[in-house]
Amino acid sequence: MASATQPAALHSIPTTSTSHPQDPIPSEPRAIPQLSIKPTRDHTSMSPRSSGESIEWSGNSSDSDAPITPSTEPQVDEIIDKLQDLPTAAVNFNEQQSSRPRRASTTLITESRAEIQRILGEGESATQLISQCCGGGCCLLKTSAPDTSAPDFEAVVLPDTKAFKSLNLKLGPLSLNTPLTNTFDLPPVNMSFEPIPSKETNHVSTVHKMPPTYVQPHPPYDVYSAPLYHARELTKPGAEKRTFHFDLDVTDYPDENGVDFKVGGAIGICPPNSTEMVDELFDVLCIPKFVRDKSVTLKTTTGRWPTIWGEDQARELVTTRRELLTWCADIQSNPPTKQLIRVMAEHAADPNERKILFYLSSAEGQAAFCDLRTTSHLTIAQLLSAFPSAKPPLPELLSVLNQLMPRFYSLSNDPHISSARPGLPGDRRLIEMAVTIHETPDWHANGGYRTGVGSGFMERMAQAFINAEAEGIDPREILNLRIPMFRGLMANPLSRDFGGDGPMVLIGAGVGMAPFRGFILNRLKNANCANKIWLIQGVRDSMLDEIYSGELGDHEREIKKVVQSRKTRVAGETDAKYVQDEVRLQADIVWFVINALDGRIFVCGSSKGMGEGVEAALMDVAMQKGGISEAEAKEFWAKKKEDRQYIAETW
Repeated sequence: MASATQPAALHSIPTTSTSHPQDPIPSEPRAIPQLSIKPTRDHTSMSPRSSGESIEWSGNSSDSDAPITPSTEPQVDEIIDKLQDLPTAAVNFNEQQSSRPRRASTTLITESRAEIQRILGEGESATQLISQCCGGGCCLLKTSAPDTSAPDFEAVVLPDTKAFKSLNLKLGPLSLNTPLTNTFDLPPVNMSFEPIPSKETNHVSTVHKMPPTYVQPHPPYDVYSAPLYHARELTKPGAEKRTFHFDLDVTDYPDENGVDFKVGGAIGICPPNSTEMVDELFDVLCIPKFVRDKSVTLKTTTGRWPTIWGEDQARELVTTRRELLTWCADIQSNPPTKQLIRVMAEHAADPNERKILFYLSSAEGQAAFCDLRTTSHLTIAQLLSAFPSAKPPLPELLSVLNQLMPRFYSLSNDPHISSARPGLPGDRRLIEMAVTIHETPDWHANGGYRTGVGSGFMERMAQAFINAEAEGIDPREILNLRIPMFRGLMANPLSRDFGGDGPMVLIGAGVGMAPFRGFILNRLKNANCANKIWLIQGVRDSMLDEIYSGELGDHEREIKKVVQSRKTRVAGETDAKYVQDEVRLQADIVWFVINALDGRIFVCGSSKGMGEGVEAALMDVAMQKGGISEAEAKEFWAKKKEDRQYIAETW
């Protein structure tokens, strides 16, 4: 972080006559072109021509309608004291043996308080550190390696399977006779399958079209099956991350006490697990095909499952095993838990596999478990395939799996503008969104990838639509593609705080730019506001990755600045390589907008990298343009957040 006295030396913020303290009252930069807005074409007629993986809304939201989790985060000093009291781990993580990408790294802390504070970072919560492992520093407990020369040492034979090798486990010397302590308790089974009563008719499953009715993410309202009106790919071939645009027909969406779709709002999508992944898990568990779709009575003893936000209570309902694995259990998005490992250990027939699994669920295997947990996410089928003798019954497995949750996607349009666009048959109403495809390395194929649950489902829908159109088939009439969705976050900060006539700076990267499209099209309806909006958009390569290019009105070039992170810089080019660099270069505009009457700055995108970088750049702008210290700059932006002038939605 730049200091209050030397920020320019680090970050090259322009100094102009509008900088405070030379001019204590921020004024609009004179070099900014004043646009005369006389639209020559209807901006509402652009789509169909048109964002990312599961958005988790940040803590910046103050939506009173959303549930609030009490803050119980330990203080940095408190966690440092606890970690310093722990002995040094006697486990050697040979990081050079593994070249796989890591989602996080387990850190062994053996240094001084100052070193720990350096690792934590200034103002970073202790939870962010310990969340990298199981939480609590238990992997730092001293453990002893077994005596390999002992006469009773019988080395564990590792499974010789592709799935096991894909886990990249670092077990060290392990004997079948190695004593294990503090082994995780076997979790309770809170459900069972029973035959349906003979007097009842067979359950009619809609497993391949819609979630079962008991999956109710928006009580008291049901999931709506929205027809897919149009889909198209926004990115060009060769883009590192593919992004698709979707038009969903919500003309017949039922009224929900007058709540409507809003620009900047986010809808919830209920994606299913893919049929291939569900069948793979059935196969690994050796569940016969005639049983998979057979109606059964599911009885639960407690909890909300298989609903999403239902009451915590016992349930009895008719369903099928396929419905539960398709719509209710997340089988690919979460790292393995000790509950899951312990259930597998209980049902492993092979003594070597059983020992490894018990080791991973014990104190001695804590470091190996943390290393496994912090790799890229594993599928349940992959984990079970790594230990082929472990065949837990489905009720026991379902008792320890995470709930499959909805994915939230920001609207990329103003729903009221799109409803009036020319060429829309009848009195149809569409909402639009963009989805970036999330990919993870797949253990099945070298160099292959699998997609995320939500983005993978949406990509399958888009490809089916696009391929049908390419073959001359009307996908709306023939395929009848449906997207299970519900009106989700229409009071989130982006939608709640958009509005007014004040100037705006919109800062986004990748698919984070999608909701800004709706903001800009809404503003273009009012000629007095069009020249008071600035968009700073980050892309990898504008020729491949830029989304919604050419769809932001006649004056798109004047209001938009595109920053390419991969562009080779030569003499005479801008110094901006990332969005945060451009924020610093546009310090005059940023300082003018944030101090203007009803001025707002919106940030949308990934919290890691872009989000953190933009926040640091905004700090630098305030310190340089305002002539204030770092502490004062933090207080300045905190006050702007409180006043809803600085709105950051990151995930």
